[in-house]
Amino acid sequence: QPFEAAFAMSLTPNLALQLERIRTQVLEGRLEWQETGEEVTHIPVENYASPAVRDAEIEHLFRPLPLIAGHASELKAGQVLANDDYGVPMLLARDADGRFRAFLNVCRHRGMRLVESTGAAQSLASVVCPYHGWTYKLDGALRNRLHAEAFDRHCGGAAEDLVPLPAEERHGLLWVVPAPGATIDVAAHLGGLDAEMPFFGIERLAHFRSVSADYPANWKLIVDAFLEAYHIRVLHKDTIYPFFADAMTATVRFGPHIQSLVARRAGEEWARRPPGAPDAAPPADMAALRELVTPSQMIFPNTVTIFHPDYLSLITLYPVAAGTLRWMHRMLIAADRATPDWMPHWEKTFHLIEEGVFRKEDIACAVGIQKGLASGANRFLTAGRAERGLRSEERRVG
Repeated sequence: QPFEAAFAMSLTPNLALQLERIRTQVLEGRLEWQETGEEVTHIPVENYASPAVRDAEIEHLFRPLPLIAGHASELKAGQVLANDDYGVPMLLARDADGRFRAFLNVCRHRGMRLVESTGAAQSLASVVCPYHGWTYKLDGALRNRLHAEAFDRHCGGAAEDLVPLPAEERHGLLWVVPAPGATIDVAAHLGGLDAEMPFFGIERLAHFRSVSADYPANWKLIVDAFLEAYHIRVLHKDTIYPFFADAMTATVRFGPHIQSLVARRAGEEWARRPPGAPDAAPPADMAALRELVTPSQMIFPNTVTIFHPDYLSLITLYPVAAGTLRWMHRMLIAADRATPDWMPHWEKTFHLIEEGVFRKEDIACAVGIQKGLASGANRFLTAGRAERGLRSEERRVG
């Protein structure tokens, strides 16, 4: 599908109301946060520095809840992909029929790691243990044991199959609960956000590139940054701020999930056009919407989506330790633009957003804050009315 046609879907009711709230802020010359009487929020430093809080987050957030482990386009039929993003050795697999599954990346014989991470999926007819050659089908079933007569019974049975993890493919994303024996229901987990997701067309995108790295900062400092637009004017003054209005947002909550629109300069111009004027009508589809605002979502507990004008940044985070985060950034692009003639554009774009904005600004800021917290200067962090997203208590443990 051509890029424009792929996103030809009318706004959801929530997005339409959010966009109208942006228009109201422009026309009235007052931001929503300026109208609220909410009290300033104080967040204890321990939330970002305590090993006990981090351990509670692993137990209550990163083991029982569905987590995004990749995009559907990263895993084709007949492929497997090693994934260590969440502190558990996972093996993602798609069999010849296209069904997505996930397993512990562990041989049932002597516990050897089966597939090494190369950053990309591998096409395999079977998964073969590199230690003794035990072989598994892509549905996890044990297929063969070298010298099977050395064991008490013939191969077969769940006790020798790969340990499955609850897995589901939904909205173009690969979801896994990294705990054997758990259950998964992504729609129930998303709640009202589930009905919003089709509009964004994530399933029609293609994976361009991923980067994964650990940084000396608490993971929630990155989440905090994407829950407010207050910092854009200062932190991003030379990179993205020239394209955005100052701290103008419209957000809606779906339980612990948050969906936001951040107004762009073009959106301010659109809002000021009189009714009936050319280009004054609301945007008819996703492509037009992203010219006026930048939609983003905080998908609880650890995923941030940022829908830039022509690509998606899919960011997932993991607390390696109280003061160490794992940053995973996937850049997803329109499938019809994943062609050689577009590659120079995407290479430049990825470099600008990953290294110029995220790494040198957002991540560097989180690292600087973590150093400041260790100094003991503050007992708590302060979030003002322009940082209302940080008030969400559902997303915090401790």
